[in-house]
Amino acid sequence: MESDPEPNAEDVQAMAKTLIHWLDVADTSDLLREIGILPKSKEKVDKTYDRRGQAFAKHSLPTQIVRLKPEAPMASLHIFAEIYDNGFLRADPWRWWFAWLALEVIAEAGPDPEGKRMRHFLRDSEIHPLTDETTTRWLACNPLRVRYWNRRIERDIVLAQTHVSSSDPANVAVKAEHHLALALRKPIEVLKDALLEEAAEVSAALTSRLDERVRRNMKAQARPAR
Repeated sequence: MESDPEPNAEDVQAMAKTLIHWLDVADTSDLLREIGILPKSKEKVDKTYDRRGQAFAKHSLPTQIVRLKPEAPMASLHIFAEIYDNGFLRADPWRWWFAWLALEVIAEAGPDPEGKRMRHFLRDSEIHPLTDETTTRWLACNPLRVRYWNRRIERDIVLAQTHVSSSDPANVAVKAEHHLALALRKPIEVLKDALLEEAAEVSAALTSRLDERVRRNMKAQARPAR
């Protein structure tokens, strides 16, 4: 019995480029002006905009709002399954922002099964710099993130206090103490790493879904006509 053909990187990249086409990306500031939360003009005095929504809009949203176009094919819903709901964090503007950037990274540089490309991109990006403000806005958008990363810190506390069974328990304890000390000394760095981890998870999930879709297409093309 012949094994299924393996998709190559170019196939996954092409699928990512196709998926980008079905995303609607708009600058957040433009949308906020459009709906009346920000003033429409910087030159003229505008008293018609609604300041009440600014606290959320300006301090929790990413710089771009990404949405799936209404005419997108149903197959795209399957590919974005983890963006909608990964079992803990449901879709919010940041997860869609991560998905857009991840697709751009995959389309340009190839599959990202472990999310390393996405991590490096966000860490080194000049277009989307990872600042303290970016991180705090990301955290503010979804209160579940606070609970999730509080659990991570609690885990580090437990590991720092007890030696766990492993091939090198002393090393595990040292690492836990390091993370705990970092969290207590400079929490913003921990949150930056948390943002990068979530972005990397999104990129890895999309890579897996794209790979699965390419395999399905290859099977369909290889199936003999009746």
